[in-house]
Amino acid sequence: MNPVKKEKMDGQLDLTFTYKNNKTIIKDVFQKAPLKASRGLYVQDDSRLSMYIMESSGGLVAGDSNKLSFTLEEGSDVMIHPQSATKVYPTLYDETSRQSIEISLAKNTNLTWQREEVIPFEGAIFDSHTVINMDSTASLWWEEILYPGREKRGEFFTFKKYQTLFEVWRGDDCLVYDPLIFRPADQTLTAIAVMENYHFLASLWIVFPDSSFSVTSLQEKLTELEDHQVSITQICENGFLIRWLSNHLAQIKKDMDQLKEALAPR
Repeated sequence: MNPVKKEKMDGQLDLTFTYKNNKTIIKDVFQKAPLKASRGLYVQDDSRLSMYIMESSGGLVAGDSNKLSFTLEEGSDVMIHPQSATKVYPTLYDETSRQSIEISLAKNTNLTWQREEVIPFEGAIFDSHTVINMDSTASLWWEEILYPGREKRGEFFTFKKYQTLFEVWRGDDCLVYDPLIFRPADQTLTAIAVMENYHFLASLWIVFPDSSFSVTSLQEKLTELEDHQVSITQICENGFLIRWLSNHLAQIKKDMDQLKEALAPR
């Protein structure tokens, strides 16, 4: 007996932020289930708005898609938190679960995206495309972590396909074009220069208009630990990629938080 196909869900979340009367506010919002935005929160002061992305479905099931769009108007300062990890469920008919994110950062804006954690389950197919267009005076702090699967079920890169493309543009200049494709059935992920024997892959993208730190100063803020490798690449004059291959998820998060505390604009 063939399994019954599930009706696809196409979530959508469009948000525009603006800076008015010395505070960042949500100017406009459109949301379509299962995606929803929380109300704006002011944790430190009124100049920075924090917001959670909520998903009522519990994850992406084969063929589902989520489309997110964020526009930060001049002077806006926003921190976005996905409420929970993005869970990608198995596919029955080789259908792809998709996520697309489009972001526009105007003059003197600051966006912090705090940890997009993706967990592709055994048999899952996931495709994600993120495009960020930013002004030369804008700031970006973007965190991502890839899990190998459901740890309690012993899943270790047993998904069918994981594909992402991350782009950052400053006008006509492409600062970042970072494609990543894992097909465990066709690749030896434990090979040298791939995942080797590490469980977690994490990335932190930093682009600031002005920065006084260097690769050396960033390295000084990171922890040396067995089974925990960190690399730093300068992608432009004021931009860096920090990437982790690690078996210590808690240490990855600690490193990110320490860097944010020391370096992120307030």
